[in-house]
Amino acid sequence: MIVRATLVRIALLSTALGVLTSCSTVGSVGSSVGGFFSHRDPNAEALNAGADPRQVAGKPASNPSDRPKVLPVASQDINCPEVSVADGGAALRVGGPENASVRYQFNIGDTARQCDPAGPGQAALKIGVAGEVVMGPAGAAGTFNAPLKITVTRANDNTPVFSQTYRVEATTNGVAAGEFRVVTDPINLPMSTLQLADVYSITVGFEGGTGGPSPTGHKTRKKRTAG
Repeated sequence: MIVRATLVRIALLSTALGVLTSCSTVGSVGSSVGGFFSHRDPNAEALNAGADPRQVAGKPASNPSDRPKVLPVASQDINCPEVSVADGGAALRVGGPENASVRYQFNIGDTARQCDPAGPGQAALKIGVAGEVVMGPAGAAGTFNAPLKITVTRANDNTPVFSQTYRVEATTNGVAAGEFRVVTDPINLPMSTLQLADVYSITVGFEGGTGGPSPTGHKTRKKRTAG
């Protein structure tokens, strides 16, 4: 029985590790990270596959004078950069500094990224961010928006190669949190190595963010009735 229980734990751990290697998660807003991106078409991926002779080894040529064959690059061969949340950019609070004066607050809850080959020496990077808007004590139901910035930076000289601000929008009825989600169009990047995590970094965050905890709403008091 002890051996069997140990095997079950190992199997569960292996499954968990397999899930974690495919995404970068910051909290949860009740949505699956895997839902950010549509399922890839294997045929389309094969047509768009690139090759990096310095990283992907093929079978040796039968004739020594022939060039070595290079295998196509697949998505799983690419070490995609992780997504980091900018300092203070995890939340954006609107209203006064005190909890009682907060109208609403946006929070980042989930992030994801996907790297696909886009031709020889090229990679296509997609980035997804999801989160929610919660109502503060001074707020009311409605639709709200906030500026969310996504940046891809080249590591060797700290130069942004992609930077764009998205206007995310979410609606709340004043009780339940409203959700938002944004996915970038494919961002084409030079791929001199399959270790893209060593070449680029990804940062997301609200512009002018506060990074504070969600506001605490007021508790409604019951009116006393005359007896």
